[in-house]
Amino acid sequence: MNNDMMKMMPGLPPELFWTALTASAFLAIATLLLPQDSKPSLRLIRGWRFNLLTIPLIGKFARSRKFQFTLQFLPVVLLFVIIATGLFGIQSSLNLAPVLTWTIWWALLIFDIVLIGRSWCLICPWYAIASWLRRLAFWRRTNEPISLNRPWPKSLKNLYLAIGLFLTLTWLELGFNVTSNPQVTALLALLMTTLVVIPALVYDRMAFCHYGCLIGRICGLYSLVAPVEIRPTDRNICKSCATRDCRTGSDSGYPCPTDLDLGTLQKNTYCLNCSECIKSCPHDNVAYNIRPFASDLREMTDVRKDEALLAVVLLAMTSFHGLTMTPAWDHFLEMAKGMAGVSYLTAFSLGMLVLLACFIISFRAVGYIITAIEPRPKASFRSHDHFAYCLIPLALFYHLAHNGAHFIKEASALLIALSDPFDWGWDLFGYAQMKVMPLLPAKFTFGLQTGLILIGFLLSLRICRTTLRLRYPKRKQQLLPGLVVVAALLGYQLFNLWLLYQPMSMRSGL
Repeated sequence: MNNDMMKMMPGLPPELFWTALTASAFLAIATLLLPQDSKPSLRLIRGWRFNLLTIPLIGKFARSRKFQFTLQFLPVVLLFVIIATGLFGIQSSLNLAPVLTWTIWWALLIFDIVLIGRSWCLICPWYAIASWLRRLAFWRRTNEPISLNRPWPKSLKNLYLAIGLFLTLTWLELGFNVTSNPQVTALLALLMTTLVVIPALVYDRMAFCHYGCLIGRICGLYSLVAPVEIRPTDRNICKSCATRDCRTGSDSGYPCPTDLDLGTLQKNTYCLNCSECIKSCPHDNVAYNIRPFASDLREMTDVRKDEALLAVVLLAMTSFHGLTMTPAWDHFLEMAKGMAGVSYLTAFSLGMLVLLACFIISFRAVGYIITAIEPRPKASFRSHDHFAYCLIPLALFYHLAHNGAHFIKEASALLIALSDPFDWGWDLFGYAQMKVMPLLPAKFTFGLQTGLILIGFLLSLRICRTTLRLRYPKRKQQLLPGLVVVAALLGYQLFNLWLLYQPMSMRSGL
């Protein structure tokens, strides 16, 4: 590990660690003992909804053709700033490129998802550049004259490409200390631009955003927890609609970039929140709703194996991010190098593969155990991949707790980087000589981390109860499978709590 990455942040105090551990065990036991409703139903109570588009100012802005361009303009400018400072600035962790990318954006992205769902895709600079080139327009409705509109390969109509790219980025980010390397950060930004733009000019719609984008797929799965959604105001109107303009487009709006039909839209996973359906719907039947948290997960009745695998991978890699910043990981690498006589990168890669395999094997083991002990489930719930969706809140809220601590500790580095973006010795705003200071007291940070990880565990347990309720019609049938799943969730929770208990290296090294 580089010397400038060695500054350590303390972990949770012992009293908070043991309190969170005890609370987690209590919640797990309560989940198994609390009674379920006697009449399970596939159609759960959806809860309240409030359509933000009924607010005149918001509705008028969202229906404007300049709406998305207005929100995309600044992120595109910042993307070019990151590329320029990364390529031409001094190669240090004080350069604006790594600070803005990894300390600010990468940390805040997860908070953005949990509060505003797929809003990143709405303002994504890579999507913006690709769509502007494809359409030869910033906001006007054109016939998208540039794209060849070839069909996306059938073999890639899944999330496995995105999972592979996500694992590759994790390997690069942590194995090569990309978070402190301005040039590599800029090159990754250029690579991502290429990955989005070329498919947009070759294939129909925005197929890479639908299937291959690692950031979009993370946002998509996590956004099942988000308290916002785009849905039809009245599904009966959609049933009687003959033109399906939300999907095919109209004179007012482009076709849905991910080929969704609003009338059958049930979850946030693949909607990019681009707002084109709001403009193209001839019946003004589109709602942008505020809703209860995790509504999609509580109503989940259909599963996909690729989504289930991504859920397990997300949990594994969020935990892996935390593990690689602990002294225990450094000790493991030194021991592995000494015993096997391999390089740092080889030991790191093997460690990453072993941890990933442990999470996948443990989840599959849960499925095999349930198969051996469960009563016959309902026909539509035979797949044990349903239980993978219970992992999403667990991964998301550990991610929030981990990123939140780094952001609070390191975000003030942005003032230094803005004052001297290329690290050339400038002092544009008078902060170049400032030391990085935490935004909030340590007690607040620790309390926030503890609260977040407990909220995530509670949501995972609630999704577990819902899944059990849908799979097995009788309370007695739920007990043994529930015990296995809850025990696994508690095991993952305890590992993440242990990670928060460890001291961790600061990402920026400032």
